[in-house]
Amino acid sequence: MEHITFPDGEVVELKFDGRSHLYKVDGEVIPSATKVLGVIAKPALVPWSLKMGAEWLASQIFCDTEGKKTKEILLKSSIPLTGLLKGMKGAHRSYSTHAMSVGTATHEWIEQHVIHLMTGSDKPEIPQNQEEVATACQAFKDWISENDVVFLGTEEKVFSRDYKYTGTYDAHAIVNGKITIIDWKTSKGVYPEYHLQNAAYAGAFEEIHSGGHVEQTLVLRLDKRYGTYEAEFQTREQWKKNHQAFLAALLLYNRLKELK
Repeated sequence: MEHITFPDGEVVELKFDGRSHLYKVDGEVIPSATKVLGVIAKPALVPWSLKMGAEWLASQIFCDTEGKKTKEILLKSSIPLTGLLKGMKGAHRSYSTHAMSVGTATHEWIEQHVIHLMTGSDKPEIPQNQEEVATACQAFKDWISENDVVFLGTEEKVFSRDYKYTGTYDAHAIVNGKITIIDWKTSKGVYPEYHLQNAAYAGAFEEIHSGGHVEQTLVLRLDKRYGTYEAEFQTREQWKKNHQAFLAALLLYNRLKELK
């Protein structure tokens, strides 16, 4: 439970339930920025899920002989046909679960590393037993070493009193001389809705902090396979436009909820 104090002195109580992923403000459930953006269609997910299923099926029915895949289907597979169909249908969920676990572990290490940089607490060790996590964490360290970064806060919850949404941003910092709201990702790409999510955090941040002036937002993608990073900034003018787009999604989210 946290208390958020607005510049006019009003204090609200914000609770987050990690199991249900619900935010409550003074006892009322308030949607998170991530939840709101779920109304945006993601057409690429359909061919991606089909691709995951096809790749899994191919791995089960094609024989691996001396490092080369044959073109002959193994008719005498140890997995019955019903099992193959079930596995193919669930392949994308298995991949998503794995990707989420890598993302969570990476976020946890980064949070502790940022706290170390801010407070001088014990320096966390990169988890070498998880190769993808270790690779992403090293990419984060590389980004820090190649930029002028002063962290001011991490994993802070925000609430927009004006528009009634919540969320938790990964960090706010001075990056190369500019106050920045940061969100780090371990996804395969930087998708447009990431910038809307970050803009939502920036807007709520400015409501809470008197004189708060977010000069830019940053989506920092950490590649868990190659150890590179991709930093996409949005200027103040850009993130303000992104915030308007987020509010349009919020309007749709609320109206759809009313119509249920």
